Amino acid sequence: MTRLFIDTDVILDLLLERQPFYSSSMQLFTLIEEKAVMAYTSPVVLANIYYISAKILKKKRALEYIRKLLTLIRIAPIDEKIMLLAANASFKDFEDAIQYYSAKQEAIGFLITRNKPDFKVTDMTVCTPDEYLTVYHHTSPN
Repeated sequence: MTRLFIDTDVILDLLLERQPFYSSSMQLFTLIEEKAVMAYTSPVVLANIYYISAKILKKKRALEYIRKLLTLIRIAPIDEKIMLLAANASFKDFEDAIQYYSAKQEAIGFLITRNKPDFKVTDMTVCTPDEYLTVYHHTSPN
């Protein structure tokens, strides 16, 4: 089964119904819910999602979203090894390095993000939800 790492921006597009990205994120999460793909994220992503969505929505609603996400997405662990790799990496953004190394440790083949330029890696496919749906899953985004 295809394993995807889902970055913060993609999840927020869905939760906050951000246009024009909502439709692709919804389609991606439909695949996750139908168990057509296996999705992962990191504790850092969940913390970011809560922090951002609690500012926009009520804290109680933000926690409801986190609980729902935890029924759909597996958590790629972050340990000292990942933090050291990220701290010594050449990534522009420390958080992106954490995401990359946690995904790599779980042997995840795809990193789904709208922030592609910050993930200049060759051992993992980095793509947007639209790209994943059209190129790799052969689904047409709405």
